[in-house]
Amino acid sequence: MNKNLKICTIGGGTGMPVVNKALVKAGFENIKSIVTTFDSGGDTGRIKTDERGRVLAFSDFWRSLISLWVDGKQKESWEEMLRYRDGRGRNFGNTFFQFLSEKEGGLDEVDELFCKLTGAKLAGAVIPVSVEPSSICFKTISGKEYVGENFIDELKMSLDKIDEVWLSPEIDANNEAIKSIKEADLIIIGPGTTYGSSLPNFLPKGMVEAYNQSKAKKIFFVNIFSTANEVGEATQIGYLEIFKKYLKTDQPFDLMIMVDLSVFDRKKMEKIFCLYNLEHASSVKMVESDEIKTIIADIAVVEEKNMRLRHSEDKLGEMFRTLEL
Repeated sequence: MNKNLKICTIGGGTGMPVVNKALVKAGFENIKSIVTTFDSGGDTGRIKTDERGRVLAFSDFWRSLISLWVDGKQKESWEEMLRYRDGRGRNFGNTFFQFLSEKEGGLDEVDELFCKLTGAKLAGAVIPVSVEPSSICFKTISGKEYVGENFIDELKMSLDKIDEVWLSPEIDANNEAIKSIKEADLIIIGPGTTYGSSLPNFLPKGMVEAYNQSKAKKIFFVNIFSTANEVGEATQIGYLEIFKKYLKTDQPFDLMIMVDLSVFDRKKMEKIFCLYNLEHASSVKMVESDEIKTIIADIAVVEEKNMRLRHSEDKLGEMFRTLEL
């Protein structure tokens, strides 16, 4: 791909930072990374509770900021420090970025100060999808309703699948997020949990309209495994149908990219599949369809410690160097 492309990545969690790191490794320097600000698990959840919900979640923001850091002497030390948790589970990254946000007047204003303090050189910028606090709410097929992104993770092994998701209160999208989408040459969504990381970016008012008006090429990275509560049909078309519903278009993507599982050792994969099956998670299969162009690529690695499959920043970086749109 042309390294001068204006790229906009959309997501959160642990998946999108891997894509960002891959783009940086491939030499791209104009990356706008739009992230959710609605996390409510762990230390972030405790902060939101203490502040009566009137605070943005910082975790996805600082993880994405680190992922855009072009390699330098201080990068690893700062990343280790930001990930540090004390004996009570409090995360230094959240505290540090709360300080930066308060000092600069908002989370969308901290990039410059962060670079001054750390010496970081960023291959772009991180943009919170909204500068207003809100909570992810969802309803399951049984009719139960929940408030808080943390419940999506807590119920990921439940067969009571998510049927509808929304924000409360309703909020406006960050103007910078809308601008980045409209100016982008390429938009990349995922990988990550559908209802926790990817779709919430399109729930603030104005995001869907901006996305559909954008002339950018649009790529969606399909998750390797589907959690039990996530999608009815564990295929790329199952994911496509969800995004068609929320993005209000029959053609939300130009390309869907899936992981090639055939490259891995069969016996090792049998063990990995067994472990995922214990969580009621299903490997996402490709089905032939005229609806969407889909490619399967060798872009994952086995995380040996936990025997899980993860997208590989090295393999993704190589793919981005050679991918033709």
